[in-house]
Amino acid sequence: MTVIGIAVLALAIFGIKQHLATQAAWNQRFAQTRPSPTKDPMIALARRNAEIEADDAAERLRRLGEMQRARETYEHDRKNWRCINHIPFRQIPGGWENVPGESC
Repeated sequence: MTVIGIAVLALAIFGIKQHLATQAAWNQRFAQTRPSPTKDPMIALARRNAEIEADDAAERLRRLGEMQRARETYEHDRKNWRCINHIPFRQIPGGWENVPGESC
């Protein structure tokens, strides 16, 4: 029973030591990459606003690209439709299906 207690205690000490070493390495690695705070709050505010505007512009550009790709895909798919009595049909594997909510 004593041997088991000593083994558990040794493993606990080793675990704590490993945890502290990992924390120290983590702090050493990422402490250098932290930006230093600016002394002028207006400069910090201007930087933050510029970052937000850049993020917004990138998001708008990404959405615009998605919308253009969706429109091109829709137009490409629409060219492959066939109309019978003003009901659009699109080709599917093994045949055709009608397109609900659309008209020719």
